[in-house]
Amino acid sequence: MIYKKREKPYKLLILDYLKNRIKFSQENWNEYQNQVKGYQDGECFFDTLTVTLSNDCLVLNDLPLAIGSTDFQIDALIITAQEILLYEVKNYGGEYTYNDGFLVSIPSGKSFHSPTERINRHTSLLQSLLETHQMDLPIKSFVAFVHPEFMLYDVENIQKILLRATLPKHFRKLTGQLEPLSEKHFLLAKTLCELSAQTKPYLNGIPDYTYEECKKGIICLGCEQFIPEIELNSKFCTCKACGHKERISTLISRHVLEFKYLFPDKKLTVPAIYDWCGGLCSEKRIRSALQKEYVLIDIGRASYYV
Repeated sequence: MIYKKREKPYKLLILDYLKNRIKFSQENWNEYQNQVKGYQDGECFFDTLTVTLSNDCLVLNDLPLAIGSTDFQIDALIITAQEILLYEVKNYGGEYTYNDGFLVSIPSGKSFHSPTERINRHTSLLQSLLETHQMDLPIKSFVAFVHPEFMLYDVENIQKILLRATLPKHFRKLTGQLEPLSEKHFLLAKTLCELSAQTKPYLNGIPDYTYEECKKGIICLGCEQFIPEIELNSKFCTCKACGHKERISTLISRHVLEFKYLFPDKKLTVPAIYDWCGGLCSEKRIRSALQKEYVLIDIGRASYYV
């Protein structure tokens, strides 16, 4: 059973918003593309397998956690009656060998730290976190390589490696071993979700940016181009570039959310959203949209929404 569904990662959301507002370096674009592929082709594919599991297990996706000053990110975690299964999901393509903690590309010879080292670290950190909260279940960890053209030769710790072709069998075997859960398992899932909600998102790789350097305006949801104008009394906005049509109240709400993600320390006000939208939406329309979804803190000219 999916206890915590996967949402688009916070880091990917920020990069999504920024890519049309600031100038990305080639490194920024590479990071963005890696994030997109990892999420859409990797983690979302993995979810198509776990979503079919029965109610005798709890699936928690995308858990940022911390113990002390050390942060770590869990791609997927499954709580069963007997143990916790921890998964690191990777979408690497190509042929590799394993050599002393590194994956080495056969065509290029380039190497990087094996995800098995990372999953070992995460397992140790999670075990310590559970002990801190007086919870005790054994942890079994796996690295799931989901790319259809990934191949790994001469691998040690083979029991931790799951290739795309072996994943269905892995989950069929797991399904056959599931037993009913008790209250303690649901308490564990609840605690992990609460701890995750309190942990700051992992933001390494996001370029520095300021409000001033961000391009202001309305971005089309269809083609991601800036919209030059909005008809004064129309309830809808139609992009002249691609023809995408969107209700203006929805469009404003989308840009309010973007503003809140990119600038969480700025107060949410009508003038702030008016400026963020490039002056294309009237303050009356913005105020109406904010009143539907947020609460007004009325302190005169310094009023804002939360």
